[in-house]
Amino acid sequence: MEKDIYLIRETLTDIHRLMEEFVMLQSADRNCCRAVTMPDAALLPQKPEEPTESIPETLSNRKEAADFLLVDPRTVTRYRINGKLRFVLNDDGQIRYRREDLQACYFWKWGKNP
Repeated sequence: MEKDIYLIRETLTDIHRLMEEFVMLQSADRNCCRAVTMPDAALLPQKPEEPTESIPETLSNRKEAADFLLVDPRTVTRYRINGKLRFVLNDDGQIRYRREDLQACYFWKWGKNP
């Protein structure tokens, strides 16, 4: 244990020495350390405003999610409980699954995109 601590301390000392040498060499070469100035915000191109109406999300129930994932509906519930499949609650308080969450779970399950 004592020897391991000594080796860790020596390694950190070497890393510190190498970092100091790197900074010194970088400071000597001014091309690596040139200053960057930020342009004025007024000169930057403005993004067009996003529309106030957002595209509605496609929400799936448990059966639709199971069909998408190619598994049994009970497996969808198990994935949700174990945290492998994210879910949202709709306006009525029912569990629904977003398309991007289903795609992420599909990739986790099958190792490829649907």
